[in-house]
Amino acid sequence: MFKKQFQQIINSLGLMQKAKDRQLTKEDWESISDSYKETYGVDFYEDMQQAKEKAGEADRLSKEHAQALEILNAMEENTGSDKESGDLLEKMNKFAAGMQKISKENADLKAALDAMASAAAPDVPVATVQKRLSVFGPGSTEKHLFGIENPLFDMSKRWNKISVNPAFALTSDPDEDTDGPAFQSEVRNFGKSMAARYRYLKENKLLDPKKLNEGFGFDTADLSNAGLGDQYVVLRQDALIARILTLETVYHIFPRRSGIQDRELMTNAFFSKFSQAYQPGKVWKGDVKLQPEMAHVDDAMFKTLFGPMKEIERQYIGYLNTDGSDPIKWSMIEWQLLNIYTALVNEQNERRILGIYVKPEEGKPGHHLNGSTGYVYTLVRYIHENKLLPHSDDAYNAYTKTTMLDAVQEFVSDVRETVDKGLDIEKFEILLNKNHRSWWRKCIRAQHGKEMDFKGVDGLTDIIPDTTINIRWVPNMGQLKLICLQESGNQQCLEFAPGEMLSVKIKEDMEQVVCWSTWKEGFSASYVGQAFDTPTKLVENNYKLQRVFINKPCVTLADKATSAAAKDGFWFVTPDNTAATALTDIAGAEEGTAYIIECGGTENATTIAKSGKFDSITAAWTPTQSGDYIMVTLNSSDKFVELERQVGGVRTINKSLQPNIPGAR
Repeated sequence: MFKKQFQQIINSLGLMQKAKDRQLTKEDWESISDSYKETYGVDFYEDMQQAKEKAGEADRLSKEHAQALEILNAMEENTGSDKESGDLLEKMNKFAAGMQKISKENADLKAALDAMASAAAPDVPVATVQKRLSVFGPGSTEKHLFGIENPLFDMSKRWNKISVNPAFALTSDPDEDTDGPAFQSEVRNFGKSMAARYRYLKENKLLDPKKLNEGFGFDTADLSNAGLGDQYVVLRQDALIARILTLETVYHIFPRRSGIQDRELMTNAFFSKFSQAYQPGKVWKGDVKLQPEMAHVDDAMFKTLFGPMKEIERQYIGYLNTDGSDPIKWSMIEWQLLNIYTALVNEQNERRILGIYVKPEEGKPGHHLNGSTGYVYTLVRYIHENKLLPHSDDAYNAYTKTTMLDAVQEFVSDVRETVDKGLDIEKFEILLNKNHRSWWRKCIRAQHGKEMDFKGVDGLTDIIPDTTINIRWVPNMGQLKLICLQESGNQQCLEFAPGEMLSVKIKEDMEQVVCWSTWKEGFSASYVGQAFDTPTKLVENNYKLQRVFINKPCVTLADKATSAAAKDGFWFVTPDNTAATALTDIAGAEEGTAYIIECGGTENATTIAKSGKFDSITAAWTPTQSGDYIMVTLNSSDKFVELERQVGGVRTINKSLQPNIPGAR
């Protein structure tokens, strides 16, 4: 009785698991005692003691009865047996057997009570129903592709028949009234569901290929309510997302910040000095200035016009025939979306680094790098907003494969000499071009070949020698020689809704098929430095309160140069010239890239006329002081158009091409 009552109290208090794990605390036992007395009207410990005593008494009686039987048996041997004594012996044997059974039960009860004093008995379910789910499904049936009972995999749908039997596409044509609308509807639903699933995984920190692959098989109870068809769809979506996540991204360097629909103020506080020597009276010192850092996103999209459904089917069949080793056989919808997603993610990863937003020409497709602004041009904007003063030295602005190590160490040394007192840059990280990682390793091997403590070159691949500053190797930077020192996580990729890009829609347009999605993306630092009215004041500030430090990845043009070479970079500084000079071209310029021509010398300063390849700029550019610049990009007519300029230290933005950039509105 006590055991049953004890279990009921444990369950009612929700302490069963802690009891099983033998983790009941003093407070737990007090709760058990109070609840037991309130429920059954007796003290818990007294009741437990009585149960123990009963078990002990039963054990004692059993032993005494056994002794009595031994005496009786001895008498039987000495006096012989008669009928009466035989009957008595039989009765005593039966009685002893019964008492032994009771004694064993009481002993078991006593052992159970002793164990339950520190832990409750395991709560074993009556039955456990388990089912192993796989992304592949249980196997195709007459009614469902892969055996997945979901409308997407309904075998009455044409695309599923083709998945099972590609020859079906060759012997029949899609029905415009039924097959087309059904395909559009399922793609749209699947795309919306993919975006929602991606958002869920991101919010729960599960956007990891390994975690997603581990989730391809799991156990589920109560199969009657499990909705296995939907669960299979989720598993396959996870498989698609895992495949996308294997593409190289930059989010381990620049984390994503969601929820920005247009602009967001990230307010920074700049505190002055407060402490001083004591003196009486109201002598105040110290203040705080609040300055917002503007994070903004641009609208991006993809819109693609495919051939007729028949052509999509043929492409899909070709995929099945040529990629037979693919570990996962997608359905036709999944195959189409996977390939679209792969292209979109790769393009977005490039844009996260080298992108710069340019409003597209009306009715003409824009370059993928002009969909939003990324890491490099955001840093350029901070320079032009007089928030970020770069360290500029020929030693590290244009390092080579043999000077890279010395250049980076010299840059770090210069930063160390100029940062605020008390700022420990050993806690910072340095961002370098991943394409130059092999240069770095060769320099390490050449200079530190005898000082590697058996770790080899790998020991110094991801750290600056003689420091604790870790290196982050940034992909998609081309041959750009940009060096950036920052606090980890300061610069961020921005978005509105996670997975928004994956919400693909599809629609028939006459005999063609249109696919599209729209999303928002951007890039921002949460803290750069204090903004100043003029470049002169920024220089005079001399890096105070600055928290992002970069070199100036520029190329200095030759005396009287009339052309710059795009293969050398995107940022060109003009020198003092020995004669009047006008720049007429940037040879090899590519669409999607913004080029900067900056005045580095006012003696016969290089100018740009509004003519030739520059006839579409706002006006002729004639700098009046060092630091003046013009930023241009190519349009579809292979002419340079102006994004912004600075003359006499005054910055002007072309609002028609850069409508969303801070300062334009």
